[in-house]
Amino acid sequence: MKVNTYLRPAKDGRSHIYLDYYVNGNRMRKKTGLFIYDKPKTKSEKDHNKENNIMIETMKAELTLKIQRNEIGFETNKKKESDFIKYVKRIVDEREKRETNYDGWRSAYKHLSEFSPNGLHFNQLNVDYLEDFKQYLLKDLKGTSAQRYFNLIKHAVHDAFRDRLIKYDYAYNVESPKSEEPIKQYLTDKELFLLYNSECKSPILKKAFLFSCLTGMAYADIMKIHWNNLSKDNDGKWQIIFHRKKTKGLQYHQISEEAIELLGEIQKNDEKVFKSLRYNSWMNVILRDWVYGAGIKKVITFHCARHTYATILLNKGVSLSVVQELLGHQDIKTTRGYAKVMDSNKRTASEMITLKPKNEEK
Repeated sequence: MKVNTYLRPAKDGRSHIYLDYYVNGNRMRKKTGLFIYDKPKTKSEKDHNKENNIMIETMKAELTLKIQRNEIGFETNKKKESDFIKYVKRIVDEREKRETNYDGWRSAYKHLSEFSPNGLHFNQLNVDYLEDFKQYLLKDLKGTSAQRYFNLIKHAVHDAFRDRLIKYDYAYNVESPKSEEPIKQYLTDKELFLLYNSECKSPILKKAFLFSCLTGMAYADIMKIHWNNLSKDNDGKWQIIFHRKKTKGLQYHQISEEAIELLGEIQKNDEKVFKSLRYNSWMNVILRDWVYGAGIKKVITFHCARHTYATILLNKGVSLSVVQELLGHQDIKTTRGYAKVMDSNKRTASEMITLKPKNEEK
């Protein structure tokens, strides 16, 4: 199964690079976002082409591997499908089977099926339908959630077009809902100290939440780690080796001695570290009561532990690139969002302009 390169010439002397491949007999074309100069003249342009050609070969190898593993496409013949809602359900099922970022897809499908409880024939799918669905999402959801779910359904429309189930890619010209940048709530190091010294109704929740604050690990990753994921590196320092549930990326995550001590006595290798942890709506209540009982007037969820880890590190001078690696972010733009939350440099800069001399007594 071969993945080929396709060049689409542009008017500016460049050619945009696409990948051509077949899945279940259907020809697919994927945009890479890369380009090359058609007639490179300068050293910079020649180096650009060389680097991008290397990147393309890597992308072709990765795509070939995904196709061989059946991570792209469906095992069944999608051309037999006539209902768009069922088509999206099949996408969700396949992603859940492969454990590939299916949570968002499952939620998007839930809203879609509630919007069209009687199904939707592909002949009924059009721009007006997508615009109506977008307004439906915006009625009950925040802009960020509405945008995320709508983009996933748009992705399904793109897939349906590539599978030749619809004549036009109706999602191409439909804009996604606008979203405000979410406010990342976090705890300060002083507030962490208050929590550590406060009683929680669920000791396992307290341990897991504080462990997340000390390591930056998400709840989904904490839930699945076993004792054999813990080891020491060449310098004798503790680390956790695991695959992030969200991205599937392998992470060698350095953690502190304090985080290890928080876990208590090491158990059998095949046992989960937090085997008795069950996070649900009741646990949210316990977490809220624990936070308020410590005198902290903030609305805190479990994911705020990850925010806490990132913002405190940045405030203590750790570079964005290091924090990005520790959090397992694929794009540094995601990490940069934390820098806006707690930036002592901004505070210092804001206090440099004054109407009074620094040595003036009040």
